[in-house]
Amino acid sequence: MSNVIKHSSQYGKKRNNAVVVVGSLLTIIIVLFGLNYFISQKNKSDTQSVGKVANTQTTMGDLDAKVRIVSYSDFQCPACAGFGKVFPEVYKNIIEKYGPSSLALTYKHFPLTSIHPNAFLAAQSAEAAGNQGKFWEMHDILYEKQNDWGNAMDAKSKIEGYARDLDLDMARFILDRDSREVQKVVNDSLAETKKLGLTHTPFVFMNGLEMKDLRLSAEDIQSRIEAELQRLGVSPISQ
Repeated sequence: MSNVIKHSSQYGKKRNNAVVVVGSLLTIIIVLFGLNYFISQKNKSDTQSVGKVANTQTTMGDLDAKVRIVSYSDFQCPACAGFGKVFPEVYKNIIEKYGPSSLALTYKHFPLTSIHPNAFLAAQSAEAAGNQGKFWEMHDILYEKQNDWGNAMDAKSKIEGYARDLDLDMARFILDRDSREVQKVVNDSLAETKKLGLTHTPFVFMNGLEMKDLRLSAEDIQSRIEAELQRLGVSPISQ
C-alpha cells in the first residue's frame, strides 16, 4: 500500500511540474506576443512621423502630393550627394508628366558627426540660408562642392563664401546659423532619426516606407516613383 501511495505521490508531483512548465510557457508566449504587438504599434506610430513636416522650407513641392519622399541626409555624405544631385531631374520629369501635386521631397537632417565633422555646420548653414528663402540653393552648392568644404579646416569660411555667392544677408546668415533655434531644428531631426532607428544615409522613405536597395540613378528613382503613382491610380496628364 505504501508503494502505491509513494508512486501516486510521485505521479502527482510530475503532473504538477508539467502543469507549471506548460503554464510558464503559455505566460512567456503571451508576454512575447504582447511585446511584439507593442513594438509593432510603436514602429507604426514612429513610421507615421516620417511624413510630418515641421519645417516647410526644406520641402520641394506640394505638401499634399500623392507621393511624398522624405530623405534623412548628411551634407558631407557622398551617397547623399548622389541622391541630392539626381533628384531635381527626377522631380522635374515627374511634375511635367503627372502634374504639380504628384511629388514632393522633404529634406531632414541626419549629420553623422562621428565620421563627418563638418556635417552639422553644413546643416546649420542650409537652415540659415533657408531662413532667407534659399535652402535648396545652399543644398545644391553644398553637395556640388562637397569635396571642397567636407574635410577642410576652414569649412566655415568656405560655406560663408557660398552664402555670399547666393547674395544672402551675411550678418543675418551668420546670426541664424549660430542661433539656438537653428541648432534645435537640426537636433530635433537627429532625435527623430534615433526614434526611428535609422542606420545609414541617405535613409529615404516613399509614402512612409523605406526605399530599399536604392540605386542612386535618376532612372531607378523615377521608375519607383512612377510605379507608386500607378499603384495610387494617378495617370499622366498627357499621353
